[in-house]
Amino acid sequence: MREFVPVADNCSYTQSQRDAKGEFFRLVAEQGHYGGRTKPTATRQGLYTCTAAGELLASINTRDGDRVAEMMRLALEKWHQQPDRAIEEVPSSYHPDPRMSRWQYPVDGLVLNVYVRDLPREDGEIDSRWNVDRVWFTRDEASSLVPENMVIGKSYPIPEHLARRIAKLHFVDTARGESPRWRSEDLKQVEIALTPQEITANRVTLRLEGTVRNEASPSMSINPFSHQKVDMPRGIELQLIGDLTYNRRAKTFEKFDAIAVGNRWGATTYNSRFDDLGPAPIGFAFELASDSAVDRTPPQAIRSRYFEAG
Repeated sequence: MREFVPVADNCSYTQSQRDAKGEFFRLVAEQGHYGGRTKPTATRQGLYTCTAAGELLASINTRDGDRVAEMMRLALEKWHQQPDRAIEEVPSSYHPDPRMSRWQYPVDGLVLNVYVRDLPREDGEIDSRWNVDRVWFTRDEASSLVPENMVIGKSYPIPEHLARRIAKLHFVDTARGESPRWRSEDLKQVEIALTPQEITANRVTLRLEGTVRNEASPSMSINPFSHQKVDMPRGIELQLIGDLTYNRRAKTFEKFDAIAVGNRWGATTYNSRFDDLGPAPIGFAFELASDSAVDRTPPQAIRSRYFEAG
């Protein structure tokens, strides 16, 4: 990897971004494996190797590590076959697509990593696949989770619009693939509350508990690649539990460890559940994100009017 500069991005919006970043991605992608394709979909997802000027070296769309390594080997071979050239100057910044203006990372807010995976079945079967997303709260939203003058042992529901945002946009079965977020009418039961366990002048430790149940009718969409069709309702029912620590002076969370476990059922167009309609156990785990570039990745649902969702 020392010969490459790795970059990760979500092509679902980059491929249509109206700025220099989107233009550069489209320049590269149109030379690659899906260049010019509009059917069965117009996606440009995959892995691309290119020069700083946007010249494609090699590309592929696969999760097979051996095939990715071979693609990179071919790209490096092509690079070394080219004549020596000066490293082309690239801009240090650009004016981003104004539609992305609401995507600003909440520097002084609360950012969580949320992981999702299938849990062991009764027969002991374990599926090791998993996925990750980010949860964003502004500083004011994070502070609103912990009311003033809390009493030890008393349960305090978190603001309803925040509880519904989590249930709608983050309790989604993406363990195997992509899946649409829930609609507001799909949220049948959303109860998330915090109970203070210990309160000092500087900190409060809290117990998180809750229940979430979402249900949706089948969309009947047909997967354009497999030609599979959703043929039953989908849903998820989870019990939540967690331990949190809130710094009252800094108004920040120092700990946010929580899990949600239960059952999911049904399938969506791209989440690869056609052979596993369930019900079957699933789990979600939340933790504080780091300040690394990777953990600054926007939530998958950032385009879904994220801070207005509820």
